[in-house]
Amino acid sequence: MAAIRGIGTYLPATVLGNDELIERFEWDREFLEEKLGIHQRHIAAEGEGAADMGVAAAEDLFAKCPDLKREDVQLLIVCTQNPDYGLPHTSALVQDRLGLAKETACFDIGLGCSGFVYGLAVVRGMLATLGLDNALLVTSDPYSKVIDPADRGTSPLFGDGAAATWITREGAGGQIGEFTFGTDGSGARNLIVEPDAEGTRCLSMAGRSIFEFMLGTVPADAERVAAANGTALEDVDLFLLHQASNHMLSSLVRRMKLDPARVPIRIRDTGNLVSSSIPFLIASLARDGELAGKTTLLSGFGVGLSWASTIVRFDADPIA
Repeated sequence: MAAIRGIGTYLPATVLGNDELIERFEWDREFLEEKLGIHQRHIAAEGEGAADMGVAAAEDLFAKCPDLKREDVQLLIVCTQNPDYGLPHTSALVQDRLGLAKETACFDIGLGCSGFVYGLAVVRGMLATLGLDNALLVTSDPYSKVIDPADRGTSPLFGDGAAATWITREGAGGQIGEFTFGTDGSGARNLIVEPDAEGTRCLSMAGRSIFEFMLGTVPADAERVAAANGTALEDVDLFLLHQASNHMLSSLVRRMKLDPARVPIRIRDTGNLVSSSIPFLIASLARDGELAGKTTLLSGFGVGLSWASTIVRFDADPIA
């Protein structure tokens, strides 16, 4: 059973606070800080791309985990929907800049909010079937590159950031269990990037449709993944869910009749980090010593429409 051993993180230096958004859109502060639960978000600098952020997160991981040597990394997966180039794949850029061995298997996954959980499944499968020992799963998606600053619906929600997760075939940390997955491509246009009238690629979101999709999908998938892992939802200590917004997660808590203490929300200073939201949450909880001995349910959901869930049992806090 593969294990999550450590997580490195990176946030760009530029901060977009609520004061600027209130001035730009005449938003109500309570809406931003209470309903969305976001006080600020980090924005990638001009010219700072997915590879830059991914490398920074991986360097943070190497600094925190002296037992992880660059020459020991055998697999590198980068999850992004906003790569630096149409080609080559972003993982090739990250491999070179990190100085990983040329024998390292590298490829990208083009997934969003469900990407971290999908990535865990791919890594676990490759470690087991190929007999590999160490993998890096890098999630890096600078959504600011495709957000129209004048769009009231997306500008307040998303922030930029990257995470690098060290996964081993064996060892202490978060023991990764079985998975469930789902896709509903009929809802693809509810969260989509396409050219506007001027030819600029911009993100558009049907917020209400995404909300209804989440409420209609995640509770049932949580039941499915618990059953696949031979457990019951009552035995799950923490639900580590994609950090979409305070409103969405609080609505899930009510729909699933969960104790809010079992559903941590830590989106205040980052906004929605897409595929990096769950590893950022895990890192935050690990730093506070809140994962060791806990059974957790991870679920990512969103663009696609796509969702994926797994059970991770932490016998120790990952290094973060």
